[in-house]
Amino acid sequence: MVAQLVDSVRRIEYLNITSARARSASLYTPYSESFQPLGGAAALYKAGQTDDAYWLVYLATHFGKHKIDGWNLTEDFYGRFGQGGVWDWASASQNPAAISNWLQANYPHVTSAGRSRRFGNHRKFETLKPGPKGTGHAVATYIQWIASYGSHQALIADVQRRVGQNPKDVFACLYRELDQVAKLGRLGKFDLLCNLSNLLIAPILPDIAYIAQSTGPKAGARLLFGNALSVAQLETACAEMAEHLDVSPQVIEDALCNWQKSPAIYIYFRG
Repeated sequence: MVAQLVDSVRRIEYLNITSARARSASLYTPYSESFQPLGGAAALYKAGQTDDAYWLVYLATHFGKHKIDGWNLTEDFYGRFGQGGVWDWASASQNPAAISNWLQANYPHVTSAGRSRRFGNHRKFETLKPGPKGTGHAVATYIQWIASYGSHQALIADVQRRVGQNPKDVFACLYRELDQVAKLGRLGKFDLLCNLSNLLIAPILPDIAYIAQSTGPKAGARLLFGNALSVAQLETACAEMAEHLDVSPQVIEDALCNWQKSPAIYIYFRG
């Protein structure tokens, strides 16, 4: 378990370093040979392009990083499969239905043409297929959610007016708000907000590990703390462990998920 905790801390530190070093526009330019959406989002944020920064983190979270294909799917979507232009915030938010129409016009070509592009492990049940379960519908609900506030900055300001400026309270409120976005689920919501936090784009910090609706982290918590505890008690135990170790609840969530897969023998998991 200790080794998994160390790995989890390092994953967060990697994003912190990515944020600190991100400067180049090539990080958010598709087919630049340097495209990296999380670093690109940090660079966009530093350049004052806040909406684009949040949007690119959302896309990176929605598609995920595949262990072999890397960020190919995010890059190909963002770069419109090389057809010209990019699906930046300005073009996507003007007409949420445009992405669905574009995907439908290009499906199933986009699933097989050219290089391999697959969803990441945390997103392996998602699809580009047209319909209410597909990416087109999902991104439309995200755009509509932000549009209801006017901008990402306006969303944060509104939440802070409602719950105060404590980063953990803002995280908790945004986690609930994200129920309006299709196809994220517990893990997608948690990953999105943690990415925004670790990249220093949003003024938020995870308040708890959100294991209640999880599979792996909850199984790990039961293995560590015992089956006698209720889910609420397990959540509290995880929060207390995070506080005692002076780490983010995300570290506990990630470490428990990986540790329970092989509690007796350490295995490095890439995510």
